[in-house]
Amino acid sequence: MKKSRIGLIIGALALMLVTTGCSSLVGGKWAVKVNETPILVKDFDARVTEAQAIYEKQGMKFDTDQGKEALPQIKNMLLERMVEGELIAQEVKKLALNPEDKKVKDQEEVIKKNMGNEAAFQDTLKQQGMTEPELRNFLAVYEKITGDVKVSDADLKAFYDKNISYYSQPESVKARHILVKTEDEANAIIAQLKTGASFEQLAKEKSIEPGAKESGGDLGTFTKGKMVPEFETAAFAQKVGTFSTTPVKTEFGFHVIKVEAHTVAAAPDYAKVKDQVGQDALNQAKDAKFQTYFDDIRKKAKIEYSQGYQPIS
Repeated sequence: MKKSRIGLIIGALALMLVTTGCSSLVGGKWAVKVNETPILVKDFDARVTEAQAIYEKQGMKFDTDQGKEALPQIKNMLLERMVEGELIAQEVKKLALNPEDKKVKDQEEVIKKNMGNEAAFQDTLKQQGMTEPELRNFLAVYEKITGDVKVSDADLKAFYDKNISYYSQPESVKARHILVKTEDEANAIIAQLKTGASFEQLAKEKSIEPGAKESGGDLGTFTKGKMVPEFETAAFAQKVGTFSTTPVKTEFGFHVIKVEAHTVAAAPDYAKVKDQVGQDALNQAKDAKFQTYFDDIRKKAKIEYSQGYQPIS
């Protein structure tokens, strides 16, 4: 829940651009017209080629059954994204906005920074079927439509109460473990620990976990849902400062666990997180207003698909 405003803008962007399918490509100079403005097949083809390259770089193989099943849905998403990009471009003209405004470009720079670097930013745009001008158009329209949104103190408290789990400190455990192949090996390690042997040193010498020689079996701090169920159940039930007295079996082998800390779940004082809650509540209110606005222009738009490009039901 604790996202930056730009993070939530990206979330709104993702929500805005999700819709249904499009079939395989066929001939024709335009794929779809948006209020009489055509989206050309050659431009659509170029977006598909760019997106496929990014998916392939991430490991997708389009000659497999999975890839062949995914491709029509990817094409559909890209075409609908182009439709919605054109709708937003038309709104930019209608509202006489300037996508090259410094405020818009500053927001784009924050997005780039959050994505890590320019290459990651460009890859994400291509994978999502967008261009930088389209992103700037969206940011300009979003700011125009949501600039007057405000939330009251009562709204903040209601938002906090509804989303309190997002602001709470989750229950967590800090632990080490020694992983071996057999139960007998684990029992032998437990026997050594009972005589005072160093857990960390045994982990370096005996554990088959990659990296244990350097880490001494250190798993750091983890919350529920991060480990396989058998391991998690044992670790969260074990007392701080103790090691397993019986081996814990998982799909990876047999574990001996040492729990070094256990932090209980706790909700923070509302006053301490009120500023963050205020930003989150405001972002949600803005997202809701923009979504309603966009749904309305999408509903009113005249959108004509060429044969073979109609959305898949």
